Amino acid sequence: MIDIHSHILPKVDHGSSSLEESLRQLKTADKFGVSSIVCTPHFYPFKESIDRFLSRRDKAFLELSAANNTDIKLYKGAEVRLTTGLGNNKKIRKLTIEDTNYILIEMPFSSWDNMLLNEIVNLQSMGLIVIIAHIERYSPIQVQKLEGLDVLAQINAYSLYSPLQALRIRRYVKKGLINFIASDTHIYNYLYSYRTLKRSRFFLGSTYDKFMANASKIIG
Repeated sequence: MIDIHSHILPKVDHGSSSLEESLRQLKTADKFGVSSIVCTPHFYPFKESIDRFLSRRDKAFLELSAANNTDIKLYKGAEVRLTTGLGNNKKIRKLTIEDTNYILIEMPFSSWDNMLLNEIVNLQSMGLIVIIAHIERYSPIQVQKLEGLDVLAQINAYSLYSPLQALRIRRYVKKGLINFIASDTHIYNYLYSYRTLKRSRFFLGSTYDKFMANASKIIG
């Protein structure tokens, strides 16, 4: 299994407050059959610069990589909050998944105006491939606004156990809107996140295999 969305790095965001917590998450992921994890701590453009974020992320990545006693391969990434003006930042490419063209974007939970949505177009004009994180969290009206923007989308595995979000997922899968499934693990839900990621194969069948194949294309 490949997990493209995780909050497993120590002390970068609220996903893990220590190396010990991160190693606990890694051990659990290994237990449930995860082979690769993309580390995607939150990046909020209104809180810090890209350089400052990367300094913190890379330090934590080296620390976790050195202590990793599993066979899981770790990769660098970020979960980037979409904000007005984001597409104008020339350093945005540094936030892609493992220096590819793929970038994981978190939409705000407030309303989306055309100016905000145009930032996705700006990112795409730079050659970036936008992956919308946990798309099932957003309302169908909001998702409809994304449909014409040629974006990819990721769902959280544990959302399959939420009646409302599972209903949305079934609809979106049927429409071909979903491309990836991930854990979105944090220290407070890591056991549940990886258990449901493994069990999602039974919910999704061959679609699950397609999602994993898509993830494999990103990290090579």
